[in-house]
Amino acid sequence: MLKQTLKPGIILFAFVFFANIVTAQVKSTSPTPFTDKDMVQWDYSSKVIGEDYTIYVHFPPGYDTTKTKYPVLYMTDGDWNMTVAMNCFNMLRQDYETTEALIVGIGYGSRPNQRSRDLNPATGGPKFISFIEQEVIPFIQSKYRVNDNKALYGYSYGGMFTTMVLFDHPNLFNMIFIGAPGNGGSELIPSAKKYFANNHDLNCRVFLGVGSFEHTTAKNIEDFKEYMENQHCKGLDIATAITPNAGHGAALAQVMQNAIAFAYCKKHKEIAIPAKDLQQYTGTYIIAGDTKDKFKLYVADNKLHFSNNDNPPITLVPFAKDSFFMHENERDEVFFHTEAGKMYILYSPLHEKPTRLDKVN
Repeated sequence: MLKQTLKPGIILFAFVFFANIVTAQVKSTSPTPFTDKDMVQWDYSSKVIGEDYTIYVHFPPGYDTTKTKYPVLYMTDGDWNMTVAMNCFNMLRQDYETTEALIVGIGYGSRPNQRSRDLNPATGGPKFISFIEQEVIPFIQSKYRVNDNKALYGYSYGGMFTTMVLFDHPNLFNMIFIGAPGNGGSELIPSAKKYFANNHDLNCRVFLGVGSFEHTTAKNIEDFKEYMENQHCKGLDIATAITPNAGHGAALAQVMQNAIAFAYCKKHKEIAIPAKDLQQYTGTYIIAGDTKDKFKLYVADNKLHFSNNDNPPITLVPFAKDSFFMHENERDEVFFHTEAGKMYILYSPLHEKPTRLDKVN
């Protein structure tokens, strides 16, 4: 866990950053670096709560070589969620075109863990979100190159907390991630009903996830999604994912990965194309200028398949009339074109020059 590697701050000084924002204290003149050169930590004294916290910051690839402003993913339970989030991004960018984010975790370091107080809406939750809104967000905005796109992730107690934030602070974050909310997710629909008693829209992207062995929570999450969709909010985008064969602990990493994929990975939306229309793409193709390898496209089970020699076939999934992707690797796209009456394919891996395949029969 991250908290095992922490070092104490050195100098205490007052740091005033925005007018009308609660004055807070950063307990060192510079952040403490980690073995991972892409992450640092700050010891931070909160005026709102009156206690010290550790703020972890992980930089996206290219942060130090570009002028790009990045979205921010804020995470509760930063002492352990940071490493999980970093690995999720590392894994996902292998298969998806990924929007990189600055990851900010709020934790306790070597101090006593107060999550059961800070993340519980019935106890310290309201004060903890005030700390995030009035101190953490302005601090990050003053120190780092970020844009206005903000997300908040929480799991277990953190899922209860992010549920509260979704409805009590509906304009604070662009995206809210609710992981395995405590109390079996029993507060999801009541919180929504209370909100919609006085509101008619919710402008937010919302993801909920849990392990399938948490049966009550899984049902409440799916019921909540249905309830929210029935409100017909123009600004709402909501998704759920139930991690199979997993309980509360085992599901954490997959729930987080699903949340990050929902928010930061480009995913194609499959469309339906009749099999008779797919037939125009079938035939044998070769790479332009290379007759050694032949690639066959054929239709089976109303789907277009691609095969090369003795390799297992791959299904090409349409996201436009002449544009396809592969579930195995959504970074790559396949486009069909016609030139002088002859069809050809452009196979386009992300950030690479497309390869042309000409239809020969």
